[in-house]
Amino acid sequence: MGRKGLVRNRILMLMCILAGCSKGPDVGNYCRVEISLTGGEYATKALNPEDDRISDVSILAYDRHGMLEESLWLENYRNDKCFLDLLLGKEYRIFACVNFGYPVEYGSITELENHRFHMAYPDEYHTGIPMTADSGFIRIGKGSGLNLELSRLMAKVSIRMDRRRLSDDVEIKVRSIKVCNCPRSVKVFGQSRVTDPDECFSTGFYRNPEECTPMNEYSEKGISREISVYLFENLQGRFNEAGIGSDDEKVFSPDDPRKDLCSYIEISMDYISSEHKSLDKGLIYRFYLGEDRNSLDVERNCHYRITVCPEDDGLKGDGWRVDKEDIVKIEPVSFTSWPESYIRGDIGDRIHIGCTFTPSYAPFDVGLEYMMDDKKEGIYDFEIDEDGHGAVLTLTGPGRGLIYMEAGEPVNEAAMWIIEVNLPGS
Repeated sequence: MGRKGLVRNRILMLMCILAGCSKGPDVGNYCRVEISLTGGEYATKALNPEDDRISDVSILAYDRHGMLEESLWLENYRNDKCFLDLLLGKEYRIFACVNFGYPVEYGSITELENHRFHMAYPDEYHTGIPMTADSGFIRIGKGSGLNLELSRLMAKVSIRMDRRRLSDDVEIKVRSIKVCNCPRSVKVFGQSRVTDPDECFSTGFYRNPEECTPMNEYSEKGISREISVYLFENLQGRFNEAGIGSDDEKVFSPDDPRKDLCSYIEISMDYISSEHKSLDKGLIYRFYLGEDRNSLDVERNCHYRITVCPEDDGLKGDGWRVDKEDIVKIEPVSFTSWPESYIRGDIGDRIHIGCTFTPSYAPFDVGLEYMMDDKKEGIYDFEIDEDGHGAVLTLTGPGRGLIYMEAGEPVNEAAMWIIEVNLPGS
């Protein structure tokens, strides 16, 4: 499914430097701990979260008994300096919560470890990716220093397309990518997994056609540029303890509850070949995430890189994994209507009208509104054919009616009938 590696393009550090005291020299047993945060450039990217952006930060210091002793909250972080007054020689465990958008403060470590971070919508990253740090217990001493490495609560999934194995007549254009079964929340300190379908967004982080452009730009070697999506940690374990032999086997049965709990990627594509084409829904590829073929775990602070490699006609695989429901066979275009366009009849006559056309998937308007108007005038009653391409008229009274039927793309043809019933002097 792709190779996992820790996201460490820029390691973010909370630099805790023991420097100076509260009012000049050290006062009693207390030392003022100066804390500075370093990260990437400050910018706003709502749909493309910066891995190393820091917008706000909460820092909490707990004593050896797990009770909160000092805390601070920087609502608008601008590489500010901040301070905690801590006892020299005393052991503390220091936590940081970054880009939460609100202050975090709990009286005990136990309460903090039970905290969950929630998102109102799946791409709510305008303040940066939520991150945390945990120092473990450390002893405060003069002149010592502490580096706290931040860990992202989210996984980054980068996807690209390798078209080199496709037949020459096949063209695939990525239309959208989305994360499905995307967790709404994550346990901040500790492992996190979805246990109920209601804990997921129905549609997670989404890339629209414009944002998918890089996957439709590729080198002569047929490999596209990559785009990324993001989601919270979701540890669902192994697919099959005995192992599976191929990616095609990584599909749940309809009655397996895990299908609604495990996160997966869905790619929708426009498809055309010499024999087939896609309609509105497109060709859809789906695949569950994980560190390896048998894994279902999506871990925080990890970068998963996936290369999608369709082969031959790109339609191999059935059902959920490769959804070909919207793929149709390309047929020659034809259109005929029957009977002739002018119909004259007597009350009680039954007349069958309709159209025959190819390809059969072309949209068709049978002219229901026209027939309803004529029925209100008492000219005829009607019954639409089962295939929706014609109707049987039962003439009921004198008058003149009109029916218009039309086939859309790629046929783009229409037929019209005028129906006269027992008009005076005819």
